[in-house]
Amino acid sequence: MVESVINALVSGLLGTISFVVIKQVVAAQSTANWSTAEIAIVTIIPVVLAILVVIGMFMGLSKLRA
Repeated sequence: MVESVINALVSGLLGTISFVVIKQVVAAQSTANWSTAEIAIVTIIPVVLAILVVIGMFMGLSKLRA
């Protein structure tokens, strides 16, 4: 039980670090020659990553309860 909670916390921490790193990499890109669609797709990647991490954490915790 405790091990599963610790694993969920570690995955949350890694997800947060990944979110910040990807957000900064995206922000550092020069988008002068990019189309609006390219900008929209690239800027949504960190948000999608964060949502996937949260879903993964809840799936892991729900397996713990089952």
